[in-house]
Amino acid sequence: MSISRSSARMKLIILTTLFFTAVVGYIARMSISVALKFIAIDYGWDTSQLGNLGGVLLGIFLVGYGISNIFLSPFIDKWGARNVLLISMISWSLTLFLAGALGYLYSVLLLSRFLLGLTQGVLFPSANKVTAYWFSERESARASSVFLSSATVGNVLTPLLLTPLIISVSWNFAFYFAGLLGFVLAPFVAMYIKTPLRGDKEERALKTSSLFRTLLTSRNFVGVLTGYSAGAIIWWGLAMWLPTYLMDAVGVPAKQMSYAPTLPYLGGLLGLFVASWISDVTGRRKSVVVASFSLSTLFIIILALINTSSWLVADLLFFLIFFTADMMTPVFFALLQARVPREMVGSATGLMNGVGNGMGVIGPVLIGAIYGATHSYGLGILSMGFIAMFGVAMFHILYKEKRRLLA
Repeated sequence: MSISRSSARMKLIILTTLFFTAVVGYIARMSISVALKFIAIDYGWDTSQLGNLGGVLLGIFLVGYGISNIFLSPFIDKWGARNVLLISMISWSLTLFLAGALGYLYSVLLLSRFLLGLTQGVLFPSANKVTAYWFSERESARASSVFLSSATVGNVLTPLLLTPLIISVSWNFAFYFAGLLGFVLAPFVAMYIKTPLRGDKEERALKTSSLFRTLLTSRNFVGVLTGYSAGAIIWWGLAMWLPTYLMDAVGVPAKQMSYAPTLPYLGGLLGLFVASWISDVTGRRKSVVVASFSLSTLFIIILALINTSSWLVADLLFFLIFFTADMMTPVFFALLQARVPREMVGSATGLMNGVGNGMGVIGPVLIGAIYGATHSYGLGILSMGFIAMFGVAMFHILYKEKRRLLA
């Protein structure tokens, strides 16, 4: 059946479905952050073990996630976004059931996190593929910001939904609940995600090796990739450790953790929409990315240096960090949608998202290692500021706005 891409109703349905799919995906991946402190208690970890073993547990997801983005995303261009999304959702839900059933073994919990990353890596490349087909260049950043906002909404909902379950039942049960959400949503993805048939001329996929070679020899794409990777390291490092930081460093009681991280994540949501609007209206996408890096670096350094024990001050600074850091995300996705041939969008997004988020493992592992060695969250957070400075410098040098992305 042929569906007009000008259909406003269909665009709304598709964006809504993508949004809720990504929200459920984020609840799955962020469940470990809410549960970590309780897992550490059950495992009997000391401070060093929490930093080192906990950091690996938080970060191992991103290794699988990066591998999946790079090597499985080309199947999106061959099999279609809907089919790949369905396989992904069912698979990641099963990994959460594995964590709930056998998570009392650290090795199994570690394996389940790696498999969760492996099954979720195609989520955002699939969403970007669908968005690139249905929305024009002038709409691209705003459309992307809708499904990308799932990161913030998912982070807000995760402690609200899972903390009461962990306190009243167990952290194992919270994993079961997060997995169940994927099974519930899968039929809606099957019904409402619409993409072109595989045989359409404009959707023919290039060979993966040739495609990656084309992308990685483009100076502009490498600039985008470097900037996105630095942003991913910062985001994953701070987002994964935020709940534990608030309980350990700031002293927020466990019962209040269902809403304590809400303000920072709302800052990220606001930053997504503000930046996507500015980017689409002005067309100055590079300036938005540079401003995002520069401002987030400033607020990261302030948070690290003041070493506050005030919940209000910590929340306000994290709000500003997430607001400014999340400004760059929809711009990177919009650059790919606008400047990469449509038949390459799924694979190009997978490469960017895979390498970027694969590198993202550095964030939680580095903060955890520094905390384990020094017992200082401030020094770990400060390391994210140095990564932000490197990211903005490399993006500014490599990316030239007047050039095509594949040039």
